[in-house]
Amino acid sequence: MDTINYKDMITYPLGDDYVRDETFNDMIKGKTIAYVGPAPNIQDKGLGDFIDSHDFVFRVGDPPVGFMNQQGKEKDYGSRSDVLVHSFNIQDIHHLSQDLDWLRTVKYFLQPMVRAHETDIQKQWFEEIGVPVNNVPDHHIKGDPDDAEPPFDYNKGKPGYLFDYLGTLPNTGFIGILTLLNYDIKSMYITGMTFYNMGGWDKEGKCYFDEWYNQLKHETYGLNESSHMHNPKNDIKHFRDILSVKKHRDKIILDDYLKPYFKDLY
Repeated sequence: MDTINYKDMITYPLGDDYVRDETFNDMIKGKTIAYVGPAPNIQDKGLGDFIDSHDFVFRVGDPPVGFMNQQGKEKDYGSRSDVLVHSFNIQDIHHLSQDLDWLRTVKYFLQPMVRAHETDIQKQWFEEIGVPVNNVPDHHIKGDPDDAEPPFDYNKGKPGYLFDYLGTLPNTGFIGILTLLNYDIKSMYITGMTFYNMGGWDKEGKCYFDEWYNQLKHETYGLNESSHMHNPKNDIKHFRDILSVKKHRDKIILDDYLKPYFKDLY
């Protein structure tokens, strides 16, 4: 394709040349999806049974249930994990490899993040795990490396892919949502995702469980959602634009945390 205009990036969230994984589509076609992030805002909400009642449960990032013996949160987060939505970069692979038995129970991996120089390592690892992978090709996310770098005036709607369009790199969980809007799902209930406290990211904001900082990979690698690379506020604005399109909005069900921020669109 040559260029994408402002409207196209809303109608076609990954660009109008995105090619679906039809095997993946056959699996989720006409199905209800619970798209569950790890944010602790749904602790003590008792949503577990409702989450598990969906046809497919998509876990975003490092899940608080079923992984590395992270048990006891099923009442709030559900117990099933049908699809894992993850960047699967090198530090993720090292971390996730600590629970290969659990990984092999997952039906599909969705990798909505750039691979770049890690591609060969990731492909070999996926082959060893044996779970099918749907990878969003890099150019739908990062665009042409020769394009202008941020800062970027979103309102001008410069042609390009997600990175160029938003001015920052979208987070994996958000790209996963945009990806699923290209598929023939019946609905997607989004919960456990706060867009990093609606753009007000900090550790005290409890976007992740406290114990994850002490026990899991973030103690070593930290989080970059507050850096110049990612800006959740850009994702939020794009999500609002996406919800303004009826065909997208009709598929998306927001949890009680997100509803107030987008109530004018419903």
